[in-house]
Amino acid sequence: MKILAVDFDGVISDSALKSLFAGHNAYCQYFGLKVKKNFGGKLFTFENWEEMKKQYKKEMDDYRRLRSYIELSGDFFVIIKIMEEQIQIKDQQEFIAYRNQLQFDDQFFRELFFEEKEKWQKKSFRKGKTFIVPFNRNILILK
Repeated sequence: MKILAVDFDGVISDSALKSLFAGHNAYCQYFGLKVKKNFGGKLFTFENWEEMKKQYKKEMDDYRRLRSYIELSGDFFVIIKIMEEQIQIKDQQEFIAYRNQLQFDDQFFRELFFEEKEKWQKKSFRKGKTFIVPFNRNILILK
């Protein structure tokens, strides 16, 4: 039996890694060369992705922890900024307060974010599947 599952909002698979990949690269694009403190100042590519995940385990862990605070698409920018500045966020209220004091064009960043996602999906759909990690509970349901 073959199953076609369409995942519009991250219910079937966890899009955290794809969002980090696109968000980090969009962030670097947004600010240019003056930032790039996260992940050794390197952009993510399909070629360096696995090695970068291992090499920058602390940043990966920070991202996973902060991702739980996301409410808006511009929050990927906020997370990466928090990581870059090494700010300690303890709860949702602190995250919202930090987000509210930031001054950035969230619409422009959102466009960069989705352009980056689309660029890498077009470059290699097969390699893009690296980021599609089904939630364990969904694998059990489908079995």
